[in-house]
Amino acid sequence: MEASTLLSLPEGRIIEQVQVTEAQLTVVVISTKASACCPGCGCPSEHIHSQYRRTVNDVPCGGHNVVLRLGVRKFFCLTLTCQRKVFAERLPDLVQPWARVSNRLLAELKAIGLSASAEVSERLAPRLAMKVKAPTLLRYLRSIPPPADAPVRVLGIDDFAIRRGDSYGTLFVNIETGKPLDLLPDRTAEAVLPWLKSHQEIEVVSRDRASAYADVRIVDKIRRFGREVSPQCRKRKLSPTAI
Repeated sequence: MEASTLLSLPEGRIIEQVQVTEAQLTVVVISTKASACCPGCGCPSEHIHSQYRRTVNDVPCGGHNVVLRLGVRKFFCLTLTCQRKVFAERLPDLVQPWARVSNRLLAELKAIGLSASAEVSERLAPRLAMKVKAPTLLRYLRSIPPPADAPVRVLGIDDFAIRRGDSYGTLFVNIETGKPLDLLPDRTAEAVLPWLKSHQEIEVVSRDRASAYADVRIVDKIRRFGREVSPQCRKRKLSPTAI
């Protein structure tokens, strides 16, 4: 089996050289494609301008740090109306433009960051033959797009302390999945009502008994959804239909 297959390189990329040291595995990767598409106009070009080496960290292998030395070529764009006259070939299946880590290493680091705090992940990563700093990991996590809005049938509304005894926010939870939906910076009717109005699919609501959520406007809106259940329903882990 070819080494390029073992490393799951995209089509058109082959391994030219492998250098092994005690702690690092360096893989030199070159392209075999005759042309590349301009990211500006999308037209292919075979006219090479120059080439350069790009260094990208990849997922570890056998306890070794893996570094990819990518041979990247620059092409002339011959489309007269295109603003790009010279462009570098893109490798979307392997690494994003200007990124220093491969797509698969980025996915692994995000998974670690979501499982523990950034500082803990920074200390854990070297044991897994990875390197990442806590601020960098936080930047990776902030780049994760929010999940697509899914219909909410059973909604839980509760408050949380931003600063105990001083300021509170509102937490919305999908009771059926147990996943948080949104956080609001306060717990007033002016903050809660617009969110409720944007989710007309709600059928059942369980709200905290704090006075902030006893506002007549909130109560009236909740009753229009259909049914309200007590917070004890969530504490006992019972289905709202059993109340």
